[in-house]
Amino acid sequence: MYTLKDFQREFPDDDTCLNWLRQYRWPECIECEGCGKHAKYYRITTRKVFGCEWCGYQISPTAGTIYHKSKTPLTIWFYVIFLLAQTRGGISAKQIQRETGVTYKTAWRMCNQIRDRLDEDFDPFDGETEIDESYFGGKHKGKRGRGADGKTAVVGIANRGGKVEVRAVPDTNASTILPMVWQNVKQGLFSPTSIEFMTRFPRWDTSMTAFHTQRKFTYVAMSIPTLSKAFGLLARMASVAFIMLFHRSTCKTI
Repeated sequence: MYTLKDFQREFPDDDTCLNWLRQYRWPECIECEGCGKHAKYYRITTRKVFGCEWCGYQISPTAGTIYHKSKTPLTIWFYVIFLLAQTRGGISAKQIQRETGVTYKTAWRMCNQIRDRLDEDFDPFDGETEIDESYFGGKHKGKRGRGADGKTAVVGIANRGGKVEVRAVPDTNASTILPMVWQNVKQGLFSPTSIEFMTRFPRWDTSMTAFHTQRKFTYVAMSIPTLSKAFGLLARMASVAFIMLFHRSTCKTI
């Protein structure tokens, strides 16, 4: 587990953060765009740049990143990234403002820039793949259980122990879910949540194998730990958001 003490020990100041960025973006020796030589780059102490050992051509580790031309210290940027990565229920710009001392406008901008640049893998799911459905929403009168009134249906697809994709859908009928499978899952193992879930898809035959345009999916009677964890996390995040909204409304009313 990577703790706050670990973070503070690894990134104690801005110079350490800048050196980390330089090492992450480039190897120790790179081809200089100025002189064309294979050169080492050394830190120029008066600026946040590194210079070529032969011609002095400068490179900036922050160029082309969210840190470029930002007056906010790199230690604060790194700390905000640490908080966003560590917090399960998400973190608000107001909380960032309280913890770092920056203005709310700066905290809001930092959070949005960091979230916008999170890596997203849009490649099709490959290998052993899980699929499941769930419903989100508060308590409402009417039908209970699966497909309850006022609930939003979501369908999740996940690689076993890997990436997860969750989408809100109008319903969980085969005509809605199957196109998602064909478009997003390569040939491989396919693990629906249960036999009941599988029986709603007529393309599966008695040998538990699905065929569609030369593509083969094999049903595996296994649990779905990746999606179960993902749906549980989403439910907790939704609960936290609801509590925060309710608390805010109550305070205003009082």
